[in-house]
Amino acid sequence: MARRNLNPRYTRSEPIPESSPRRSVEPAPPRRSGLGRWLRRHRWQLVPVEVAAGAYVAAGVADVWPAGAYTTLALAGGTGLLLARRLSPAEQLYGRVATGGTVAWVVLADLAGPWSIGAAALWAAGLWAGGTPWWRSHRVRGRIRVDELVEAWPDWSGRSGVGGVRIVSATAGRMYDRLRLELVRGQQRARLVVDHLEDLASVRGIPPWWLRVDPNGGGSDPGQLDLLVTHTDPWRDRNGRPVDLPHPAAEDPAGWSQPASIRDPLPYGVDVDGVTAAVALRNERGGRLLALAGKKGGGKTVLLHDLLAALCRMTDVDIAMIDCKEHGKASRPWVPRLIRRATTPVEALDLLRWAGEENDRRGAASPDPVLQPTAQHRALVVVIDEYGALVLVDERVKEHVEALARKVRSASGGLVIADQRPDSSTWTGALRGQIDEVIAGLMENRRDVKAIMPTLEGIDPTDFELPGQMVQQAGKRGRQAETRAWRLEEPADIAAIVEACRDRCPAPASPNTPRSTLEDTMELPRRGAGADRVRDQIRETLDAIAAQDHTDVPRLSAEEMRRRGQDVPTPPPTDEEATLDGRIMKAIREAPQGGIAMADLEREVGAPRSTIQIRCSTLRRQGRVYAQPARGRHARWHITESSQPAIANA
Repeated sequence: MARRNLNPRYTRSEPIPESSPRRSVEPAPPRRSGLGRWLRRHRWQLVPVEVAAGAYVAAGVADVWPAGAYTTLALAGGTGLLLARRLSPAEQLYGRVATGGTVAWVVLADLAGPWSIGAAALWAAGLWAGGTPWWRSHRVRGRIRVDELVEAWPDWSGRSGVGGVRIVSATAGRMYDRLRLELVRGQQRARLVVDHLEDLASVRGIPPWWLRVDPNGGGSDPGQLDLLVTHTDPWRDRNGRPVDLPHPAAEDPAGWSQPASIRDPLPYGVDVDGVTAAVALRNERGGRLLALAGKKGGGKTVLLHDLLAALCRMTDVDIAMIDCKEHGKASRPWVPRLIRRATTPVEALDLLRWAGEENDRRGAASPDPVLQPTAQHRALVVVIDEYGALVLVDERVKEHVEALARKVRSASGGLVIADQRPDSSTWTGALRGQIDEVIAGLMENRRDVKAIMPTLEGIDPTDFELPGQMVQQAGKRGRQAETRAWRLEEPADIAAIVEACRDRCPAPASPNTPRSTLEDTMELPRRGAGADRVRDQIRETLDAIAAQDHTDVPRLSAEEMRRRGQDVPTPPPTDEEATLDGRIMKAIREAPQGGIAMADLEREVGAPRSTIQIRCSTLRRQGRVYAQPARGRHARWHITESSQPAIANA
């Protein structure tokens, strides 16, 4: 076989040339003297001194050449006022006052003599009065911080293992400073900076939670990312301990209960910027679907309380809630504000059917394509807790929820679904495609996160450490934000909110919404009050028994009391019980030789298991059936062949 000639450039005799980076290495800047470095480092603090010194020079020149000095002073003042238009109103006022004070001092110094003691004292007082607001300004302090970060970045990044990454721009903020970084094309990825955040914090000498990468930063350039350097953390104190975030309604229920509308966002906490975090349940196109996720202890119930507190003060909203966890314990304080409430799977299925029909009725009654909620024509908001557990009990729940999610927009209503363990089998594509906003707390694993937030980047809900820490994402690829929920757990605080919004509670006979029968509002006892009440009842009962006269009561042994109890005739069964007994006897009689289990008996009879167990126990005491073995989940029921009572098996 003929051998092909190889390119001599890639033969073993010559080494392969190394690829050089695309971006050329910039030459090191020339070293400045000590005075130059000091002046550059403090250039922002020296601005008032420079302005005051320029004013003194202008006054000295005006003493010799008035026309040139006043012309230069007018041009400088006019330019400063034009540039101040981009500032805030308070900063514009400060600039006008400083400019006017400078011009006034120059005129007075020209008249009295710039080298007099009075002019010098007035100059020093003006420098102190005009420079103090400048030195205390957060904008100036931010520029100083940013300059220090930019100057320290080459040494800082090199010692942290992210050499080659350079700063493109820097912005100072009230809570954090933003450094926009550019990676070396083809050689570095954003994951490099994320993996070295702890090293960057260690070199800088700051806590590791003060550095984070903004998943929404970098602009449109994929080779850039934003590094946020926190200097004022709204969630932690200086020692890193979490700051308590009580609900605003706990401090001022009257101020919190001001009337609101479903068009307003629902506040529920504080975001990483220190401003109030909120989520909208309605936009210009109608209602929205909100999904909540979080494992046990991850803050999901507290977040639900925050959202219900925000919904409670709305004048154009009816609230229906499904809460089957612990017989509706979490939703019990909100009962006066709810139009319907379900605490069992059967009631939940019935409520979902009603919500679908009610949503269609409200949408059809509206003259507009989308219902415009008012106090007379309210929007319906359905809150579902433990959605995954409901679907496992009855698959029909998923069908009704998906149908309600498709049609909830037309009536401007809202749908809030909370789940502990989101799964692809319950959160199907038909439901995830309707989700407008997702809020997730502490999660169990990444699989649960991907089931409800498949495009989450830069934030890991499995690593949350602070109580109530959340991540909020709009849509599939919308903006992501870290938040912390307010703490609202005390029943007294919830009762105060409901009482303050009593005028917004639905009437028993609402003209546009048939209200179902709700259980009476139960006042939750304070901690320990329930146990004390039970002890008092037991003591009263024992005292009443001890006060009775027992002289004529015969003393019987345990065996005699059992025999007398067996001799008491059993009351005859009702017509319904007799029919059920006949169906049970028929199912057991038609069973094979091995008997029939309770699960099969429940399926054949079609009645609740608890009812079947009670009737089987009655039939066994009558000697008509018996179980083998007598108890346990492996027990199988048989027809008694003898006519003797099977008391031993009872």
